Amino acid sequence: MDDFERSIPKKIGAWQASGKDQLYNRETLYDYMDGGAEVYLAFDFRQVWVRKYAGPGGGGLTLDIYDMGSPGEAFGIFSCDREDPGAGIGQGSEYGFGLLRFHQGRFFVTVMTADEDEASGKAVLDVGRAAVKALGSPGPGPDIVGFLPRESLRPDRTSYFHGNVNLNNRYFVASENILGLDRSTDCAFAEYETASDKPGYLLLVRYAGAERAIAARRSFLSSYAPEAGPEGLAQTENKKWVSAVVRDRYLIIVFESPSPDWARKLGSSVGLPAK
Repeated sequence: MDDFERSIPKKIGAWQASGKDQLYNRETLYDYMDGGAEVYLAFDFRQVWVRKYAGPGGGGLTLDIYDMGSPGEAFGIFSCDREDPGAGIGQGSEYGFGLLRFHQGRFFVTVMTADEDEASGKAVLDVGRAAVKALGSPGPGPDIVGFLPRESLRPDRTSYFHGNVNLNNRYFVASENILGLDRSTDCAFAEYETASDKPGYLLLVRYAGAERAIAARRSFLSSYAPEAGPEGLAQTENKKWVSAVVRDRYLIIVFESPSPDWARKLGSSVGLPAK
């Protein structure tokens, strides 16, 4: 990441690099961000390179380039907090309210300004376009996302992660880690359109072995849906349905299903690879 100091221009438009570039790793990330570091550390985060730019009117912006270890991990951290329209930068991007987020190869990038005017907004996008040229080629996303059923899927609301903190940021399940999620688990979480105006959700978790998947299902049903029968299907307090089934080393959970049949159909449509 030392190459970024040379490969990313220090002057972009009327904006000039200000101060010394900084580098933070897994041990020092909390020095850079008091809140939110645990979200990055739940992935294979390696280090973040930081540069600040000063504008002609006294405003400033910050460029952060996170080395996430692999393209799948970079997609993961990007995917867990999508809210704004795409910006056409990198493999996937969004821009809103002075914040640009995108991923390219193994890197996840943010460019942020507190000055939400037209000039600073343009500068944020210009810095992002300059930075992406230094990041190399695109890379493949996580394979588990490809197992999700495509019908009625909302692709821009699909996330990949490993830990319980990332799951609860998308959909709160429990304060305790009842699914036994950790750095060794791969999770895909997706939203699906239903006949109502409320979406349904699917969580697909890959464990190291079938025994862990079975234990996680047992723990989940005991804590979240103790009234579920052998099929792992139960109606929740809001009159929606939840289901949990194990296929090999994968746990498939459907939340907010409008009916038992919808939950069964969605769960059975997960396209797991042949053994």
